[in-house]
Amino acid sequence: MADRTPARNEATARSRSGRRAGLEVRDRVLLVAAGMASLLDSAAIVSVASALPLWRSTFDLNDLLVGVVSGAMTLSIAVGALVGGRLSDRGSRTRVFSISLVVYAAGAVVVAAAVGTTQLIVGVVILGAAGGADLPASIALIADHAPLHTRARMVAATQVMWTLGVLVASALALVVAPYGTTGMRWVFLGLGALAVASVLVRWRSGAMKPGRLVESARTSGDEAGAAPESEVDRSGAADVLRISMGHRREIVLVGAFYVLFTLVASTFGNFRTYVLVVTNELAQTTATAVGFAATLIGLCGTVVFSAAADTHWRARTYPFGAVLLVVSPLMLAATGAERVGWTVAALVVFSLAHPFVGEALYKVWSQERIPAPIRATTQGVTIAAARVAAAGFALVTPALLSHSATILFGIVAVFAVAAVVVGRRVGRLPGE
Repeated sequence: MADRTPARNEATARSRSGRRAGLEVRDRVLLVAAGMASLLDSAAIVSVASALPLWRSTFDLNDLLVGVVSGAMTLSIAVGALVGGRLSDRGSRTRVFSISLVVYAAGAVVVAAAVGTTQLIVGVVILGAAGGADLPASIALIADHAPLHTRARMVAATQVMWTLGVLVASALALVVAPYGTTGMRWVFLGLGALAVASVLVRWRSGAMKPGRLVESARTSGDEAGAAPESEVDRSGAADVLRISMGHRREIVLVGAFYVLFTLVASTFGNFRTYVLVVTNELAQTTATAVGFAATLIGLCGTVVFSAAADTHWRARTYPFGAVLLVVSPLMLAATGAERVGWTVAALVVFSLAHPFVGEALYKVWSQERIPAPIRATTQGVTIAAARVAAAGFALVTPALLSHSATILFGIVAVFAVAAVVVGRRVGRLPGE
């Protein structure tokens, strides 16, 4: 049986120290540098989702091809996370950052310049793979180097950056909506430019250079809760297997929670504009505005969760989020997603739910429950599993929506119930 003492000690320290002073400058620099990965990745996902109705018309895509494009994005994120997570545990996390952002920029340019379905799919795959590779490295990096009493807050804050990326992408899509597909080409070019700028800023600031902030190991484990860099980055296959087997229950439960939640979140996130435009027959501009407002609500909730992540309020807000997470797809199932008012209300309810029982919570759990030497690897595996599941579901989502929105969102409601039940078990593991 795995030793639970570190988890219990960590939980006690977090509880006693959760209200300490704010983050130090070095921690803020680390958070912003690593958090840019989350911002860029979410912006890419939302931009693809916003462009789907336009691409459907411009490239004459049928329901199957719409699902292929969305699924290709999700599947490529899975592959990128799987590879990037292991590479960042075995070698330099900063190298994973830099290379993935350069590839991200290249993928964004390909999407922006696409004149046919094949080019579009290739660009989306490149963009998704690069984004996926950056995620596990960035979050594990923060967990490895953050002081124990602010670790959960800093990890949860990456979800604030993620939501900011959604907000930025939604705002850009809203601004360029009158220009149709051409406007979305500008958005993807802008994302590529931002990725390149992030690499340059990171390099010039020195924060991402070897021996500087993000690669300097804080070996005073009592405060930082981190293993030395050599332990984090040099675990061989045998060590990974041994450590993983010792924590298999935690890995399975945290992974299952994330897979189930992602199936719910990806349906709402990837297809909200599609549902509003295709099913509810709203204008692209109006649908994008609704998505922007829902994202703003989610951002506010995520900021609240981040502030509470190191306190007992984290567990107390779980039932609130759990109920709303289940209610949101049930609202759409009950109306067949055909009533605009109910559709908008369901999006608002989901936006209130996910900050407290969603990806931010998964990120915190994945760092608290998983040992440092396999954090990025494990997160890469769980992200990959979630994205593969979401990609498979995305392939059939447009067809299911055309056949019966009630059936589609009834299935999503089942995923939501399963997610909150599994999450409850994770919360009862030692260390919560």
